[in-house]
Amino acid sequence: MRPCTDKPVQGCIIPPATLTVLTTTDWRVDEMEFSEITLNSKSLFDHYIKEHNPVISELTFTNFFAWRYFYRFRYAVISDLLCVIAVPDKAEPFAMMPIGSVDDQKFSQAYQQIKEYFAGKGWKLCFRRITGNELDYFRSRVSSEQLIIYDRDNSDYLYNTSDLISLRGKKYDGKRNHINKFKKLHTYEYVPLECRYIDECVKIMKKWCADRNCSCQPGDYCEQQANLELLRNFKALGCKGALIKVDGEFAAFTVGEMLNDDTAVIHIEKADSSIDGLYTVINQQFVMNDWSGTSFINREQDLGIEGMRKAKLSYQPCRMIDKYTIYPDI
Repeated sequence: MRPCTDKPVQGCIIPPATLTVLTTTDWRVDEMEFSEITLNSKSLFDHYIKEHNPVISELTFTNFFAWRYFYRFRYAVISDLLCVIAVPDKAEPFAMMPIGSVDDQKFSQAYQQIKEYFAGKGWKLCFRRITGNELDYFRSRVSSEQLIIYDRDNSDYLYNTSDLISLRGKKYDGKRNHINKFKKLHTYEYVPLECRYIDECVKIMKKWCADRNCSCQPGDYCEQQANLELLRNFKALGCKGALIKVDGEFAAFTVGEMLNDDTAVIHIEKADSSIDGLYTVINQQFVMNDWSGTSFINREQDLGIEGMRKAKLSYQPCRMIDKYTIYPDI
């Protein structure tokens, strides 16, 4: 396992030649054992995630890979469903919704093995990031609705792509004003992300982190480490990205990918906050240049951070994708 590092990133890591699609037989796990996530897990994850047709931002291989050290993700294939558990250092272990072409029979078999696995470890059974459409799988497995807890802080913001591009109407007056002011005060250039610009992204991210006095202590939430993991492996993960040059200097960058057939998810968006309007510009430009063919943009969650919640709401989401935490007791 490669440790996280604060050293500058040199270029991108190219996908290994062994990254090929495996057969279904190769994926089956006869005994209950969970494996660590590596780049070579990508084909397997992509197969099951595509079958699942995900709507939440967590269900990309990029997310699992980038956050694998923090959440200590492990996976196994049970009843032809990809089952992922997390064992964070400073939080309770949890399982995610089994991923794939889910039906009652396959879910029941996967659920039972996960339940037995948690019991064998002495862990309280917990499922997180469950969507509203998935709750029916769990209702017969809880003795009270109080064991199904709405997780507002991790619920995703979904936007109409056309709204984020046009910023049309009174509700976006403030956004258009920010962009107009920015254009009057600065020259700017939109630059598609390539390997040679990864170090520029790292510089922007480190400045963003320094401005907020964020730290990366073991076991703590550390967005910087997760973003470095993504940037190190930008090409292998299959993401798209862009930077904005302001008055000749790189000052913002963003990274995203397709979540499902009509929705893109934005994983990272970092900018020099001292430049008024820059966040609005890179948000609009990235969607317009790279995701105009989609219907929706998922801009992930706000984590309960007041400023982030205010910013995400200001872009007028078309809806929230609600998530739940469940403690089955039956």
